[in-house]
Amino acid sequence: MERRKFLKISSMLSATPLFAKTDNRLFFKFPKKPFEYYYLKSKNPKFKIMLIGGIHGNEPGAYKAADMLINATLKKGEMLIIPRSNFTSILADVRGYNGDMNRKFASISKKDPDYYYVELLKSAILEYKPDVLISMHDGYGFYIKNKRAWGQSIVIDELKYKNFNLFSEANFIKNHANIYLKYKLGVNNTKTFSSHIHDEQKKALTGWCLENGIKAFCIEASKQLPTLEEKIKTHLVILREFFKLYDVEVAEMDEMINNPKKFIDDSNPVVEIEINGKKEKIYKAKNIKVPKGSEIIIKNINGSRGSFVVGNGINLNWKSFHARRLSIAVKNDFEKKYNIRIWS
Repeated sequence: MERRKFLKISSMLSATPLFAKTDNRLFFKFPKKPFEYYYLKSKNPKFKIMLIGGIHGNEPGAYKAADMLINATLKKGEMLIIPRSNFTSILADVRGYNGDMNRKFASISKKDPDYYYVELLKSAILEYKPDVLISMHDGYGFYIKNKRAWGQSIVIDELKYKNFNLFSEANFIKNHANIYLKYKLGVNNTKTFSSHIHDEQKKALTGWCLENGIKAFCIEASKQLPTLEEKIKTHLVILREFFKLYDVEVAEMDEMINNPKKFIDDSNPVVEIEINGKKEKIYKAKNIKVPKGSEIIIKNINGSRGSFVVGNGINLNWKSFHARRLSIAVKNDFEKKYNIRIWS
């Protein structure tokens, strides 16, 4: 049942409404944003781990760390990785382009632009049924210095929830991870279900998971760490301890922790564009003048998994639209690599 729902929603995402040409403005059509998931499995795994990154778009340490593991060699265990669950917000480099996605898991309107992605994520979780799910974030500040901050912490919804001993597991992970971290971790218990201090967490991914019988933790690197590499390292060190606990072994894990920059794909994307039926590949910044009423279709973007295009000044939820001119930012996640300017 859940698989059918997952496939149904996937097909809905592929539908792109087109507006009829009514004047001499240019017509633009962009590809749909991907919802990508990656499955890794070794021989005879004991446990299943699910990693979710990018629910908040301005937390690159989280989704970059998740992305790096996709190409890893899995010697033991089984994983499902969804590194960019909120790609629109990642491209915009904001927490939530359509509002906070991490407050939409308990309920969401079908009119919400995030609806299909949230439902896809929920369906994937229920279909996969991991032994543990880890929601990855970059949070403000340092929890051990300020209990109102969330950075550098493992977040749990309760000390214990039903048969899940969340605190004992999180505390074990914290103690072992802190051996390798300059900026130490704490365990942040939000008491989601036993108090009203953090009622909003009932709407969040981990709260929804627990209520649906999935053990879940949130891990937070600090936004105030000095470099992106330090944030990635924090995530990977925490994950390594989770992996040990769940009998997962990644061959390149230590190398990734010691030199994360080596594993970040920073290549320039190549954009395949079609203008009035004529195809062209664009590798760098370019100005293009076209006849009035032209049809411009972005056919494909070849680059890293975070490569995509954004119409500057255009609603990022739009897949097709009219404009008299447009500057298109070619991006790797939040980073703009170059512009394509088109006008008539």
